[in-house]
This record gives sequence, structure tokens and C-alpha cells, in this order.
Amino acid sequence: MAAPREAKPADRRKRVQVLKKLIILSLFTFILIPVLLCVALFIRLHTLEKQIAQLQADMADLVELAKQAENVSAEMRGTGSGQETEREPETVEASVEPEKKPESQETAPAENVEEESSEETRKVYLTFDDGPSSHTDEILDILAEYDVKATFFVIGKEGEWAEDAYRRVVEEGHTLGMHSYTHEYKSIYASVEAYEEDLLRLQDYLYEVTGVRSIYVRFPGGSSNKVSPVDMREFIAYLNETGMRYFDWNVASGDASSPKLSAQEILDNCMEGVPKHDSVIILMHDTAGKDTTVEALPLLIEAIQAMENTELLPITEDTVPVQHITITQGEMED
Repeated sequence: MAAPREAKPADRRKRVQVLKKLIILSLFTFILIPVLLCVALFIRLHTLEKQIAQLQADMADLVELAKQAENVSAEMRGTGSGQETEREPETVEASVEPEKKPESQETAPAENVEEESSEETRKVYLTFDDGPSSHTDEILDILAEYDVKATFFVIGKEGEWAEDAYRRVVEEGHTLGMHSYTHEYKSIYASVEAYEEDLLRLQDYLYEVTGVRSIYVRFPGGSSNKVSPVDMREFIAYLNETGMRYFDWNVASGDASSPKLSAQEILDNCMEGVPKHDSVIILMHDTAGKDTTVEALPLLIEAIQAMENTELLPITEDTVPVQHITITQGEMED
């Protein structure tokens, strides 16, 4: 019987190399699969975080819409009319008696004397109230596309999505203004002390999030609102004493109207008013229900940019404020 043939060294080396390759491939597979799973889970987690942030934004918008509905209801009870807050009021002169209020919030106010500008260039300020919302990123994207800076009079909203929105407004060179923290008319206008507490709460919150301590203010409903049981000149005196500046508007987009206006109607409202003033502050809103405002924005920017000697600017310390009610130094000391 013949003896078994011994394996050649070359064959053994081949088998060893094959085994090595199999072991390396197995190890690589065992390592790769968990890595791929981790990547997939990370992507999924990031997607879920964005969805959660969007849901938080939508929820905050729903809460804000409920507050606005309550405020409108309060105004309707207080005035006996169905007009919505923050529409454009008629001018209230500086010498107006406390009990006098504008008869209508639909007509455009005459300009204050100090608002008139002798400069040839018309200055237009786009302002957005009530944000941030689920539309804030869209608005900021449009402004970035046209290289336009605007002003956002924000309210207090919490959560990562809101903080990201506040920071983006500042980081992209827009002006961060204050509307109020709660936007609840009944509590804000209960007294000067209540207004101060609400406003400083918002100012501190925005400073904590963005590092910017805002001094620019817009009253909920404007300085000529019909809701406040306290004479608005008392709130104005407080702002003047603290070095803050408040801004109303002289052109209203009408996007706070009910029923909701179309993008074309919003554009028409704005462009009807812009040519009437040398310094133009346009009132718009940044809430979940203002999708037609977002649609109208690029059309509005293009129409304004097409005008001669006209520029779009954010509100700054050099901006001459439009104010429906002003007070004298003597009134502040009374």
C-alpha cells in the first residue's frame, strides 16, 4: 500500500493565505455592518429630530394662533367691532387726549412730521411680527436669496427650533426686535409694571439665546391699539425712560385680515402705500397661517427693488421711527 503524499509547502501557504483572507473578510464584515447600522440610525435620528422640531414649531404656532384669536375676541368685545388687531390705524397726533382713539384701523396714517425725509433715496423697512414660526426659515431663505435685510419683532417661544430661528435672524444680519413675550393683551396691558415684566423677560431671553440685547420694540396691536385699558402714553414714557425705541408702521400688508388675503392682494396693499412715503415701514406677520405672506414676499422685494432711488433696509439706531402716538417731554414728566 502506498504511503500518503505529503502536502507541498506551497499548497500549505496557499491554504493559510486563503484562511487569512477569510478571517480578515469576516472581521471586516463584522465591523462594517455595525458601522453601517450606526450611520443609518444617525441619519434616522437626525430626520426624527427635524420632524420633532417642525412639530414643535407647528404646535407653538397653533398656541400663538389661539392667543391671537383670544386677543381679537377681546378687542371685539372692547370696541364693539369686528376689526382685527394690528391693522393700519389712522394717525394719532402727539397732542391727542387720552380718551381719543383712531376711528378705523383700515386706512393709512398720515406721516409724522419727523418721519418726512428730504433725502432722495426712499428707505423701505420690511418688518415681521409674531415669529418665529414654521415659516421663519422660508422667509429668511427668500431674504438671503435677494440679499435683503429685514426686521423681526419676535415673541417668546421656547425650544431648540425657536432658539435656532432667533440665532439665524441675528447671524444673517437682520434686526431682532421685541414684540412681547406672551402676546397676551389682557396681561401685557394690565399695567406698566406688567408690561415691563413681560418685555424684560423677552429681552433677557433673547440675550441669553443670541447674545444681542434688543432695544427695538413694537407694541402688540401698535401704539394706537384699542385694547389697552391703560393710556398707551404711559407705556411709551416707560420705553423712552429706558432708552428703548418703539416702531409702528405706515404701510400694512393686510396679511392679518380675515378672510386671508391672496399673495397678489398683499402685494397690491404694500405697493399702493410704498410710493406715498419717503421712509416706509411695512407691517407683515410671521405665523403658521401666513403662507400667502411667504408667497408674496419675493414679489414684493422685486417690485421694490425695481423702483428708482429706493433701498430695502433693516431697522437700526439711525432709522426714524414711524409712531402713531408720540409724547412730549412735558407729558413724560407729568
